[in-house]
Amino acid sequence: METGTHSMERLSRPPLFFAAMLLFLLSACSSQQGQSSVNNTPEPTSTLVGTVSLATPALTEKYEFTEHDSQKTVTYVMTTRFTIILNAQMYPKEKLLVSCNPAGTLGSISNIPSETPPLYAVRYEGIQPGLCTISNGTFLLTVNIIALSSMRDTSNLKS
Repeated sequence: METGTHSMERLSRPPLFFAAMLLFLLSACSSQQGQSSVNNTPEPTSTLVGTVSLATPALTEKYEFTEHDSQKTVTYVMTTRFTIILNAQMYPKEKLLVSCNPAGTLGSISNIPSETPPLYAVRYEGIQPGLCTISNGTFLLTVNIIALSSMRDTSNLKS
C-alpha cells in the first residue's frame, strides 16, 4: 500500500506545481499590461489647456458697429480695421472718447465712408496689442487687440 500512496502523492504534486506557475505567469502578464497601458497613455496637461483657452479669445467677425452694439466687447488681431456709425444728434462726434491701454493701441483711419446726416462714421485700425474703450454718452464699445503671433502659437498647440 505504501507504493500506492507514494504514487498518489506524485500525481497530486505536478498539477499543484503547474497551477501555481500558471497563477504566477498570469499575474505577471496582467501587471505588465497595466504598466503598458499606463506608459502608452499620455496624461493630459491641464495647465496647457487652461493657458490656451485663456490666451485665445474668439476673434470678432463683425467690422461695422452702431448704437445697437453698445456694451459689446470685440477682439481683433493687429491691422484689423473696423467702423462705428453713430447718430450725431444722440452721440455728437466731438464727444466721442477713445481710451486705450497702452496708448496707441488703435489708430484712426481717415478714408471713411460718407454717411447720410445725421449719421457719421469713424474707422479705427489695431496698431498694437492692448485694450480700448470707445464711448460717447451711453454708447460703449470695448476693443481688445491681440498679436497675430499669439494666434499662430495657439493653432500649433491645437493640432
